Amino acid sequence: MKRESWNRIGLAAAILLAPGGFVLGAALAARHYRKKAADKAADAVETKPDG
Repeated sequence: MKRESWNRIGLAAAILLAPGGFVLGAALAARHYRKKAADKAADAVETKPDG
């Protein structure tokens, strides 16, 4: 596996196993999916045909 993958796995494990990690993990996941949805919406606006 790539080093980046191991870093993400380690980060996820630390967040989920640490006390209060569920709240932090949920906040990070929500942030990720909000950003993903915003990027998708921005792409839809850019590619929307005029008229």
